[in-house]
Amino acid sequence: MNQTQKRETQTLIQVVEEMRPQIIELLQSLIQIPSENPPGNYLEICDFLENRLTQLGFEVQVIPVPEELTRAEGLSTPRKNVVAILRGSGGGKNLIFNSHLDTVPAGDPEQWEYPPFSGAIANGRIYGRGATDSKGRLSAYIMAAAALAKANIPRKGDIIIAATCDEETGGVWGAGYLNEKRLVQGDMVIVEGYSNHIVRAMAGLLQVKIVTEGTPAHAGYKWKGVNAIEKMAKVVQELDRLQQELQRQPSSIPGMKYTTVNVGTIRGGTKVNVVPASCEIEVDFRVIPEHSLDSLYQRVAEILKSLEKEDPTFKARLTRKTEFETEATITAENSPLVCELQQAVQEVTGHTLPVVGALSQADTRWFVKNGIPGINFGPGTSENNLHGFNEYMEIEDLMQTTKILAVLTKNIVG
Repeated sequence: MNQTQKRETQTLIQVVEEMRPQIIELLQSLIQIPSENPPGNYLEICDFLENRLTQLGFEVQVIPVPEELTRAEGLSTPRKNVVAILRGSGGGKNLIFNSHLDTVPAGDPEQWEYPPFSGAIANGRIYGRGATDSKGRLSAYIMAAAALAKANIPRKGDIIIAATCDEETGGVWGAGYLNEKRLVQGDMVIVEGYSNHIVRAMAGLLQVKIVTEGTPAHAGYKWKGVNAIEKMAKVVQELDRLQQELQRQPSSIPGMKYTTVNVGTIRGGTKVNVVPASCEIEVDFRVIPEHSLDSLYQRVAEILKSLEKEDPTFKARLTRKTEFETEATITAENSPLVCELQQAVQEVTGHTLPVVGALSQADTRWFVKNGIPGINFGPGTSENNLHGFNEYMEIEDLMQTTKILAVLTKNIVG
């Protein structure tokens, strides 16, 4: 790094620090606009972002999903996405920042120390639903770009903010829709993540439904029926054995552990004194890159076939739930994007971060499917009560991560 680049970095860090009040205020303002999903109310937050991003010099589009599509899905409220571009002079790399507009519901407000939509400041923290997930990330992304413009540092590439809906319910009408329609384009993407590590790989997702069939009868004449719940117990035992086997096949990527098998729901029977005629479970697999979704699905199918051979009265149906299905998404550890982010972390903090995988999923997958390499990074950590009561953002974490993101942006689009 030459002397000019060092001066630009120091200038940019100073500019972000001077913007501290605006950065805090932006996050507070976003928290104060409820956008819980379900149901997914996006009108007010999209209007706010359109105005604020325009004031900051972005070209802004609010992109609605056609009403006929959302109606067909039974959605009661409109779906909207915001795409904002800070133009460069041309000829450089274009960087996308993606964070979602929706939050999970706040739950019982009486359980919150500070009202969930207050954006209250206490103990060096900003409190409220979405403070980290993911309005804190969105605030950092926006203000990192704004700081670069304010510092008057030349940039060739474009900076794109993609603030998308419905991530908490799969992202189909958010990042999924924008990527399917090629409404957002860039060379690389930073998607919501944590500040204490860089996530370069996320697990695949496979979900299946299994239904066992029985024959109803009076409980006093149980031998006349076939108990579907007892048949399902055999399935659950075999899935537990499969989990134990998968635990012995760990991923080579730190943080990803192994493919998990989770029986998430179970329903069966109609009344305690009736032999149940059916039982249903839903199973969630978080799949490491070393495994494929098809191979795991086949293993479940083989379990059911084996049980049918052992027990003539065993009958089961297996259904694959494809609406949110995705293979694992991976960006190479030595990719330019990871290296650029590590360089920015080093410039701001003097150290680098662990590069890991995660057994979760995010909107990264939609960009990767669109040919745009992506990683997950942003302010906050998993300790910030995400999805729980008293969600918060550490102000110093927000500030430092915004500085890192600003330097990263300078290095990529400059």
